[in-house]
Amino acid sequence: MIDVRDKKKCCGCTACENACPKKCITMVEDEEGFLYPQIEVSSCIDCGLCEKVCPVKNTVSPVRRDLKTLVVRDKRADIVRSSTSGGTFTSIMEYVLRQNGVVYGVIMDDDRVAKHIRLEDSHDPRIKKIPGSKYVRSDICGIYRPVKQDLDDGRIVCFSGTPCQVAGLKSYLRQDYKNLFTVDVVCRGNPSPLYWKKFVEYQEKQYKSRIIETKFRSKTYGYHSGSMRLLFANGKKYVGSVRVNLYLKAFFEDLCSRPSCYECAFKHAHRVSDLTVYDSWHAGELAGIKDDDKGYTNVIIQSENGQMLFDAVRETLDVYEVETEKAIALDGCMVRDSVSWNPKRETFLKDLGQAEDLKAHCKKYFKISAVDYLIESLKKYVYFFK
Repeated sequence: MIDVRDKKKCCGCTACENACPKKCITMVEDEEGFLYPQIEVSSCIDCGLCEKVCPVKNTVSPVRRDLKTLVVRDKRADIVRSSTSGGTFTSIMEYVLRQNGVVYGVIMDDDRVAKHIRLEDSHDPRIKKIPGSKYVRSDICGIYRPVKQDLDDGRIVCFSGTPCQVAGLKSYLRQDYKNLFTVDVVCRGNPSPLYWKKFVEYQEKQYKSRIIETKFRSKTYGYHSGSMRLLFANGKKYVGSVRVNLYLKAFFEDLCSRPSCYECAFKHAHRVSDLTVYDSWHAGELAGIKDDDKGYTNVIIQSENGQMLFDAVRETLDVYEVETEKAIALDGCMVRDSVSWNPKRETFLKDLGQAEDLKAHCKKYFKISAVDYLIESLKKYVYFFK
């Protein structure tokens, strides 16, 4: 029976919930907004399956092979413009769906909640919501079972998520599937959904309207000045970078990530996924190309399946092969490194539930100066006259 006593040892992947034959495990939100397994002991048959599928308890060492890293960008300007970096995942989704396959990815739903969805129709309007970073934990409950069913039915499946979610899926499946393609996104951490909820409430109160679209990293002021962009039902728009944005500031100050993110069990260059993707901030230096501030993606090919998938979509992409270690050194510290524990983290989240004013609460934990606000306000003019 799985028993989470140290929260740094649970990544919230839900493999145990999905694997339980008696369905006596539910994922319950704690006071910080993170989900942890809770067992209905009276229904448990002590089969031990929940412990066997836990990717943290049973860390799998990926097959070590020569890694290939590519700097990549979609050839279509509109795809690149709407993406977080180089727009690579759009071509992957399109290919899988053309093969009558199924895509599992993350969207922000109408309730401003990040959640994994199953998508099998290229005309489904939600397809445009999957690409792009989501700096909040996605609701993945109940997703692994339909993935397995699709695989057992012989359909091609592409699953994208954080490294722990991919590892959780692989551990839950307990066998290799040639028709499964997995893409993991290098992440800094897994921010608290409670903090995101509080931030949404704060912004909607400020703008007196409901948020209808969220981009955690937009290119409003170019790729290298990525900013959060929120669109409201009343037509108003908010744009703010990590310099002044309360949510992004707390995230990058390491004040609100899941406890397991500070000792992540999946921070390695070699991963169990087929493809690993992350930002290519130094594409110009890595690939010897002009950096036009529109964004590129670093892609690590982790497996033969990953190579096959990439070859299938290559013609829609601009591709430059680069040195793996150099790319990691310049752009990928989070490939191997966990975030550092901020000593203020626990009180930041503990006091959050009682905070009536989010801005006043945040002011106790980090500073945003008048100069920061001035620089932020000048961005629109600097970028306009570039």
